[in-house]
Amino acid sequence: MKITGSQRHSFVFVETDKRQIIWVDKQGNITRRRTPEGVSFDVWAMPDGTVLYTHYGLGTDGVSVVDKQDRVLFRYETQGEVFGCQPLENGNILLGEVRGQCITEVNRQGKVVRKIPVEYTGANPHNAMRMVRRHRDTYFAVQPGSGEIALFEESGRLIRRVHTRMDTFGAVMRNNGNLLYTHRSGVVEVDPMGREVWELKAEEIPEMGVQWLLGIQLLESGNLVLTNWLGHDRHRMGIPFFEVTPEKRVVWTCDCTEAAEEAAVLQVLEENAERVCFIPLK
Repeated sequence: MKITGSQRHSFVFVETDKRQIIWVDKQGNITRRRTPEGVSFDVWAMPDGTVLYTHYGLGTDGVSVVDKQDRVLFRYETQGEVFGCQPLENGNILLGEVRGQCITEVNRQGKVVRKIPVEYTGANPHNAMRMVRRHRDTYFAVQPGSGEIALFEESGRLIRRVHTRMDTFGAVMRNNGNLLYTHRSGVVEVDPMGREVWELKAEEIPEMGVQWLLGIQLLESGNLVLTNWLGHDRHRMGIPFFEVTPEKRVVWTCDCTEAAEEAAVLQVLEENAERVCFIPLK
């Protein structure tokens, strides 16, 4: 792997072409691989050392948790695409069921403890939902087909819909209620009133060859680590991973295309796992 910049990161990521979960050290060496039960678009390295990930399309649709020895500790199965999941501080797991058009929360016994319907009236059901997340008592779902992020209370009541660019995928909420989301050609931050307060455009970082930004992680430093997905016949047309400052300066890149051509979502492992999974930043 080709690494540049002033930063160094170890990380875990999912790859959609060869269907892999891959762990990488700071020097760019692959230290572990797992073949998930289907195509995976979300992964979480949890505080206890286990790993949560989504999978669909190749026999088993849902989410799974494995330990360091790759033993399956938990699995929740559904039918249809599952793009997003999240571990919750109470031990439950959140996932977005595209076919069911709902945000689902399950406990570690596999029992559904909450279902929040996510209305979608677009022509293509595939575009109903991507990432789903919970921030404190707010649940939200990215809906690329309608160009919105829908936010809900725990009760399932719709709080509001935030209008977005088209082809959105990932999202994270700051403590002040601002949403950062990725879309095909950039990142946008909107405040609770829906006003755009910051934007990263592909043309501002031309050396990254942005094709479609999917994964997004907000670091404790305030920087963003982003995944530039090179699927849909765009293999090797850009840099899959990079870190950018609020001033839009790229301080780390990792070109993993020789080992994995369709990197989708990553998690930096140096960050405090409890903070990454449970405690929102800034």
